[in-house]
Amino acid sequence: MDVLLKNYPERDIAANIVDAFTKSMGFDEKTLRADADTVSSWAEGKNGEDVAAALRGEGDSDVAAIAKAAKEEEYWLYSRFFGVGLMKMMEVTGTEVSFDNMKKWVGTDLGKSSQKAESDLTLWGGVKSKLEMMETLMKEVEIREKKKQAARLEAKAEAAMKKAEEASKI
Repeated sequence: MDVLLKNYPERDIAANIVDAFTKSMGFDEKTLRADADTVSSWAEGKNGEDVAAALRGEGDSDVAAIAKAAKEEEYWLYSRFFGVGLMKMMEVTGTEVSFDNMKKWVGTDLGKSSQKAESDLTLWGGVKSKLEMMETLMKEVEIREKKKQAARLEAKAEAAMKKAEEASKI
């Protein structure tokens, strides 16, 4: 959510959107953020193979525990949120965010179908690209508006100086 709303103009409304979203999904935002921080902290300093090992259920990390539970659950269902978490771990560990890595992590290491994860990777890439273009556009608009404002202030200052010169001549 932070990626999607990072440039939202009203921060308090963005916070309300996140709050409403997490509540509608039956989650507590503080717990969700704490869990995400735990996984991110674990992933820092690791590489892609460390994450792959955890997804195979090796080790005693929270990621390994989640992987073990998913492997044991016959009806475990991949979700887009799980995929976004994997993509975030790829970024944190410096692993290339790619189809091959997603297929390996979900399909080979976790032992689940990676088709939906690969589809989500395509969707996320498109969304992220559009967000980056929108951010660039917003910065260009902001720069253009600041230039216009500077030109108006300059014109105002020149008019005031002219007025002051005329007043001093009288």
